[in-house]
Amino acid sequence: MNLYIESLEGGNYLASTGNGAVRTLVRDSKEQPKTFHCISEIKEHFYAQEFEHVWLRQNTPYEEMVGQHQQPGALELEIDF
Repeated sequence: MNLYIESLEGGNYLASTGNGAVRTLVRDSKEQPKTFHCISEIKEHFYAQEFEHVWLRQNTPYEEMVGQHQQPGALELEIDF
């Protein structure tokens, strides 16, 4: 199983687990998407679990800011966890 972390504007993160396109978003006790404020908070949440790979995804508005309409997609990096 993999962990997928998505960086959002404002310094928040969402996390999901799964493999490939089959992912389950982490939710809070009210079944709302759980937001995290830092990577350390995500590590605490998953302290007892191990993952094959951990991916960090960040959408960057750079192309839009410089007037380019072509968007290559989000930056996705495998990180040490």
